[in-house]
Amino acid sequence: MSKLPKTNKKQLIKDITPIDASKLIEKYKDDPNFIILDVRTREEFSEDRIANAKNLDFYSRNFEEQLEKMDKEKKYLIYCVSGGRSTKTMEMMKDLGFKEIYNIEGGFTLWCINNLQ
Repeated sequence: MSKLPKTNKKQLIKDITPIDASKLIEKYKDDPNFIILDVRTREEFSEDRIANAKNLDFYSRNFEEQLEKMDKEKKYLIYCVSGGRSTKTMEMMKDLGFKEIYNIEGGFTLWCINNLQ
């Protein structure tokens, strides 16, 4: 069950293109408060990923509990294969009170089509 955020801090929740995601990664590459979150399965993650991404499997039993434990003040760039799981994750994170969330439109598939990395 989701808990509603206890603060009224303004949230920035946004879908962005892979090109804009690449620019965001470059801008915050040395910022420890910027997290790239891959919500694909471990198997998908082990095959290929965006550099420096952390994996949190959307299908794991305790996915939402793990999300709740994450620092809500950090900036998150999230993605999955095509955008379905990451969009659902973005909504969960919004409900949990995360401050800044960016979702890559088209997911890792569109990222690869754009030859980014």
